[in-house]
Amino acid sequence: MKKAWWVCGGALLLLVSSSAQERFRKSPPIPDPLLELQLPQIESMTLMNGLTVAVAPRNDQPFFSLELVIMAGESQSPDDLPGLASFTAEMLSRGSSLVSAADLEERIEAVGGTFSVTTTPDCTRFSFQFLEDYLDQAMEILSLMVLQPDFSEREVVALKRILLYDLRQKQRDPEFVGRRQLLRILFQEHPYRKFCYSEDVFRSFARKDIQSFYDLYYRPNNAVLVLTGNLNLAVAVRKVSHFLNIWPRREVERPLLPSLDVRDEDKVCFVDLPRVKEATLIVGNVIFPLANPDYFPFAVLNQLLGGTPFSRLFMNLRETKEYAYNAFSEMDLFRSGGAYVVTATVIPSAAFASIGEITLELDRVSGEKISTFELEQAKSYLIGHFPIRISRPGEFSRRVADLVTFSLGDAYWNRFYDSIMQVDADRIFEVAQKYFQPRPVVVIVGDKGVLLDHLRDIDRLEVYDLKGVLLYTLIKGVEE
Repeated sequence: MKKAWWVCGGALLLLVSSSAQERFRKSPPIPDPLLELQLPQIESMTLMNGLTVAVAPRNDQPFFSLELVIMAGESQSPDDLPGLASFTAEMLSRGSSLVSAADLEERIEAVGGTFSVTTTPDCTRFSFQFLEDYLDQAMEILSLMVLQPDFSEREVVALKRILLYDLRQKQRDPEFVGRRQLLRILFQEHPYRKFCYSEDVFRSFARKDIQSFYDLYYRPNNAVLVLTGNLNLAVAVRKVSHFLNIWPRREVERPLLPSLDVRDEDKVCFVDLPRVKEATLIVGNVIFPLANPDYFPFAVLNQLLGGTPFSRLFMNLRETKEYAYNAFSEMDLFRSGGAYVVTATVIPSAAFASIGEITLELDRVSGEKISTFELEQAKSYLIGHFPIRISRPGEFSRRVADLVTFSLGDAYWNRFYDSIMQVDADRIFEVAQKYFQPRPVVVIVGDKGVLLDHLRDIDRLEVYDLKGVLLYTLIKGVEE
């Protein structure tokens, strides 16, 4: 009897222990309280010539990040010369009247620096990172570029060749081709469309065009300079004034651009890219501009839809259906409007079905409210990832530049945690209906010899070339 009692007692103990372990596995640990987000106070001042200087002190980095933002992007390029804003910006690093392009590169390397130029539809960014002991030398390099560009015929010809080769290389990338075609359609009849220029434009640029664009828009009262690092506003203003005080101001005309209109039509496009084995799907539509209250709920919505490999699109297309190699979503935001973009690389035979699944996910998130678990998971990721993102020097200085340049307000900075935490299922449902219920534009990129047979069930398929020119239309697989 005693032995039986021990056996029963042991079995009961094991049962209780197993049950407790099961409850432990199913119950996630209570998260630690959020650490206070310690963000530096951004200070700014406008110099006598109209240049706005802003500083975000960072004492934890051994280098400085500098962002010079010129408020002239591709939307300011002449209608007959799209791409001129990008070309002019690149020319500034091609040497000045005093130093050559090679000399500028050597000087940047000597200060332990990196330099890059980015042109968007709204503005042009010159990003410079360098060791903190070389602030004077870095400002001198920047002043040579900005105040004394040469625009020599030899460098113009050389840059045309470089950018033409670079664009042709990018046009081998299906995602680049598809995204460019999507934006061409979404930005149709809007000045932003000039951002999607083709390689033909390089033949048209002349030295006088570049000089004219520079003279018109490269003015201190049309610029913002942001410094992040171990310095204060007084030091920054003194240094910047010393090197850029002779930059002459001039009135700059900046016409107000119209808002982008959401498209709502069944539009499926195909771009032929020979010898590509997979099908690349780019799906999207117009959303809100950069400074818009829908930003935070849409950020959470985008996160749960396609922000990570655990989001709905990835789990559906790759894990469940096994159609895709990857499937994600993101948003591009500009001053007059933006776009959400879904990208998926799928096997050719599943291209048509994958379009249906992407559309289904957009319909599902705009047709039923999300669960509390999924909502909190998306919000937790954004909140936890934010400090990591802004710890990167380039990302940190870019965000500071956006805040100052576009007057975004402190909600994008000091109240980021609160803004995300306040998003609820009702607000997400509202923005999902607003932006996902209009039918998205679909762009398919791949080898037509492989793909077109798999797309024959599409009612109407428009076929474009790499320059965005409509070649012909297929009605149920038959050329119209």
